[in-house]
Amino acid sequence: MKLASFIQRWGLLKIFSLLGFVSIISISIVSGFIYFSFLQQNMLQREVEISSEFIQSVSLINGPEAYFQGSNKPEDKRDAEQFFQHIISVPDIFRVNVFDADYKIVWSNSGDLVGKTFRDNDEVELSYTGASNYKLGKATAQDKVEHDFFPPDVDQFVETYIPIWSFDRQHVIGVVELYHSPRVLFETLKTGRMLVASVSILGGLILYVLLYWIVRTAHQLIESQRIRIKQASNRAVELNEQNLRRIGAELHDGPAQLIGFALLKLDSILEPEPDFRATAQVNGPVIDKIRSALNDSLQEVRSLSAGLVIPELKDLSARDAVLKVIERHQKQTSTSVRHELTEMPDKLSTPTKICIYRLVQEGLNNAYRHGKGIDQFVSVTVEDSRLVLTISDGGPGMDIESGIKTIDTERLGLRGMRERVESLGGDFQIANNHKTSGVRLVAELPIDQ
Repeated sequence: MKLASFIQRWGLLKIFSLLGFVSIISISIVSGFIYFSFLQQNMLQREVEISSEFIQSVSLINGPEAYFQGSNKPEDKRDAEQFFQHIISVPDIFRVNVFDADYKIVWSNSGDLVGKTFRDNDEVELSYTGASNYKLGKATAQDKVEHDFFPPDVDQFVETYIPIWSFDRQHVIGVVELYHSPRVLFETLKTGRMLVASVSILGGLILYVLLYWIVRTAHQLIESQRIRIKQASNRAVELNEQNLRRIGAELHDGPAQLIGFALLKLDSILEPEPDFRATAQVNGPVIDKIRSALNDSLQEVRSLSAGLVIPELKDLSARDAVLKVIERHQKQTSTSVRHELTEMPDKLSTPTKICIYRLVQEGLNNAYRHGKGIDQFVSVTVEDSRLVLTISDGGPGMDIESGIKTIDTERLGLRGMRERVESLGGDFQIANNHKTSGVRLVAELPIDQ
């Protein structure tokens, strides 16, 4: 009920416009972020592989294996120094630390780090297993002790750990830690980020516009069909009321007149003339029964014809129509009806006013017939562009579950009330009265836009 009311208040197209835009743009942004992360990871991994291949090739040429194994020979130191200088000469590298098997820095372009041991280093430990790895970092977010120096023009950097294999590639003899800022790669990633973001958002917008056009076209088609159906329903209601007025007039002008004429004739027969006194005395009880039956029939026909004919509603407001039917009911049944009517829209369509009038009329008739006219109450409120009409009584009540099941077969009045409401796009419910043991009828009707 609340969801239907929310959709009706905001409109299906507006809801799709908002939720569709947010959903599609969010999905596009997330998809772009995932794609760019994948692209960035692969490009950085490729950069690490190239660096690893370079360092390994230099290691094969210079042969620093003996130095890492503790050799102090001048030629071994010279080979190791040439190896280190080749590494530091690579463009965009501003820090090189070389670890031996004991996690001790045996060479660094920052002399104060040489000889220090950093055992709490997961990246170095992983490299000793033969796997190169890297971390992308910010110069302003230093999380290690050895991060004590960054050039002033470096903002983003890559921290790479590359294993140094022995000549026979059987074991790792050391680990090279590189701090470098590949500007070309970062510029490519920056351009790629902007390109991925632009394509993702533009693609999302194109998809949104396409879906919006499809939904809008479908919504217009459904709305036009709904309006046609509602117009047909309104015409059917008006035609039905015209037929009821015609039938009421026919009852009033036909059978009612004939019954009235029969009563006049019966009265003329019973006039105190000498020729008819004997007949009247003999057939008096029979004639009285005939007169009583004719009077009852005339009253019933007049009541039926009056009930079928609705007063002209085009010039009446919905409030006045409800008050009019309440007044007629009180006069006909000699009972009282409490009512609570809030401000209702000044202009409602004639079918809507007819529906309200008939609902109150039938509801009060049921309250009088089945609820013995106890605590009859009519309430009209406006909630979220819907008019809520409630009719209740304080009678003995009814079995709601069985009553709902028999609406389509036995309870013609309730069935007619439900069909009237649903034909206008409303909702009709039957419930027990919260305050008494009576019945409460609730109808919700959309207010004409």
